Amino acid sequence: MLHFAVIGCPISHSLSPEIYAPLFEKHGVDADFRRLLVVPAELPRLRVLTEGLSGFAVTMPHKRAIIRYLDGLSETASACGAVNIVAAENGRLIGHNTDGGGLADALSDSGFRIPGSRAVILGRGGAALSAAHALKERGAAVTLLVRDLRGGHSFPETLIDEASQLPPADILINASPLGMKGAGEFPIRLLDALRPDAVFDMVYRRGGDTALIAEAKLRGLIALPGGAMLKAQALRAFKIWFGIDP
Repeated sequence: MLHFAVIGCPISHSLSPEIYAPLFEKHGVDADFRRLLVVPAELPRLRVLTEGLSGFAVTMPHKRAIIRYLDGLSETASACGAVNIVAAENGRLIGHNTDGGGLADALSDSGFRIPGSRAVILGRGGAALSAAHALKERGAAVTLLVRDLRGGHSFPETLIDEASQLPPADILINASPLGMKGAGEFPIRLLDALRPDAVFDMVYRRGGDTALIAEAKLRGLIALPGGAMLKAQALRAFKIWFGIDP
């Protein structure tokens, strides 16, 4: 049996095992998938912690920091400076990125037209950089809104101030932790400042929508929760690990 995992901190909320298990079964792969808590201080021990794994997924906060502990990167991972999938190949750990491609796949499947669109991405972590790279490759104009505590203002207040100076967006993407438990709520007023036609929230919650997705649906916008990207990027990861297009 092959063994796979998702590493991150926190990790208990991850839906990755529930997504990969049916893929393994459908394609006759004898493998299991588990969650592995890795706090930032443990990352230098990556090779020891992941010994015996044929591959693993990477979630926050490790998508950028992990690069220094890998043996190589795919072209996409190198271009966006973030890794969310690692393959163990002949004793070497090779980093890949399927986040951006997965997000673009989910957007296209929803009917959203990426070429020529204007995207505003909230955040500058690995997921944000991956999304920006993928959307730019597909012809979108991308603006990143990032944390800025100038003048003692809170993150949401600063974001709304920054957003009010931008032209309307076709899509707003939340690639920040806002909306996760303990990270603070997403500032819904950003929708008024940017007036997007579509919203993509990379944050997802078991058993219900985030406040951002719920509000986007009320406004009649294209509303994609984080699970949509998680599923789409997992299909790409499956092909990297097994050479099978699911």
